[in-house]
Amino acid sequence: MPTVLAGVSRLDPERIRHVASPLIELGSALHVLAEPAHHGRADWAAAVPLPDDLRGELAQWTWTVRAVRARFFATSSATGMPLWDDELAALRERPPEDVAAELVRPLHGRPLSSTDNTAALHWARSRGRATAALVESLLTDPAEPVRRFVELLDACWREWFCGVWEESRDALAARGRQDRDLAVRDGVGAMLRSLDASLDVRDKDSVVVQKVQSKRIDISSRSLLLVPSNYIAPHLFIGEIPGEPITVIYPTGGRTAGVPTAQQIRARLDALASPDRLQVCRAVASEPRTAGEIAALWGLHPTQVTRHLRALTRAGLVTAEREGRFVAYRLNNDALTTLGADLLTLIMR
Repeated sequence: MPTVLAGVSRLDPERIRHVASPLIELGSALHVLAEPAHHGRADWAAAVPLPDDLRGELAQWTWTVRAVRARFFATSSATGMPLWDDELAALRERPPEDVAAELVRPLHGRPLSSTDNTAALHWARSRGRATAALVESLLTDPAEPVRRFVELLDACWREWFCGVWEESRDALAARGRQDRDLAVRDGVGAMLRSLDASLDVRDKDSVVVQKVQSKRIDISSRSLLLVPSNYIAPHLFIGEIPGEPITVIYPTGGRTAGVPTAQQIRARLDALASPDRLQVCRAVASEPRTAGEIAALWGLHPTQVTRHLRALTRAGLVTAEREGRFVAYRLNNDALTTLGADLLTLIMR
């Protein structure tokens, strides 16, 4: 079951904001820097002009920019294009305890709103002694580690990200305006569907997001924050933070060619789980064959073969071709070749 955004038709477009936030975009870029391989950006990460000491310190904080992120990397109270100095000043002005609580949020588990630090300390230890010591200091005496973290962000900005942002901020802001205008003109559902291939309209009141996580988010009475990003792909980040707008951080590339849904991928995996079906796949891998021919050559019962071929055809792994009164089946090589990539895309999304 995928994630469903419900109440789409009842969301007033006036409650939709867009932001091109340098702080959120830096968080997404740091996520890529921490795990460049699954973003296909290993060469990019190696070329980022950061001194070794900064890279080393960033490595101690990577847990703040993973799938669950510190709040200030996942949402913003601003609209349009806030300045880096203003966002950083706002972070510096907050009580260290509040910033520390957001930084350890990814380690709390569920519910993310929990203030019980026992779980955060426990999972920090699983990341090694350095992370455990850092998290413990955030929870017991946060002023110094929070100061260090904010200074680290500013150093990343000065050494590297300022130039990146100057080149991309106008385009990001324009993309956000365009998407909000689309919601006003064509409806919220049409706008959401345009953001990414993983979003599709189920009916007039709900949009399906092809993610592994199964949940239902009613957006009818919430605000929606649109955050286009050059670094979020292949992910689509949907932030549901209590008291904050539903945040959608989405790739600037927009809707691309669709990939199979979660249900389709599960159907393909289920179809391949049977040893007999693997034999049937092998039988039609090199040339089209009928069910009767497969049964005779592989010593299988014709009824079983027919049942297996139907399951494989429904899953899109085999195609059927009629020749007179015969139906021949052929392996869909492309579907099998891309199954691993499609599965990885779904899991990573």
